[in-house]
Amino acid sequence: MSKGIVYDYVVVLKNNNKIVIEKTGWLLSILSFLPIGISFYQDPRSFIHYLLLFVVSSILISLFIDKKKKKKVRFLSLLICIGIGLISIAGNFILGMLYVIAGISEKFLAANVEIGFSENTIVKTGWVNKKYSWSELNNVVIKDDLLTMDFKNNTLLQAYTDDEEDEEYDVVDEEFNQYCKRQLTVAR
Repeated sequence: MSKGIVYDYVVVLKNNNKIVIEKTGWLLSILSFLPIGISFYQDPRSFIHYLLLFVVSSILISLFIDKKKKKKVRFLSLLICIGIGLISIAGNFILGMLYVIAGISEKFLAANVEIGFSENTIVKTGWVNKKYSWSELNNVVIKDDLLTMDFKNNTLLQAYTDDEEDEEYDVVDEEFNQYCKRQLTVAR
């Protein structure tokens, strides 16, 4: 959320891309052994190739163990490590840059969208933060974990909330709905 602003409520929206992002991370990680193996074939005596293989294998095993322990799995460090290794060791700049870009993209694509509600504004995080005023809205309500924001310009934003993400952000529907009703009344 925006630094320096205290929000009365922060609603975390469910990110439906997490499964696809995780599967893509596993696939890219396993496929990285192909170019690393090719570089081994081209120069089997190079110590640095063994070092790259050891580092990539260690991080991959660590991620696998974290997955088994039901922890969050992030591929940022692994994909960037693979990318830098492919660029510097194997000399494959294009493939290495694709791995670096995939690692950085994973960080942004896996992030949850949050909507902060304060007395003055509503801020939605994302690639670009969007600010709304209460006067732009007809209604805001959460029912059955579905956030609905009805704008006066006939735009409707609906998204499921993610209660599992953080207990600190757990929003009680009735309390939140009463808060929004008060803010909308004041804004009119």
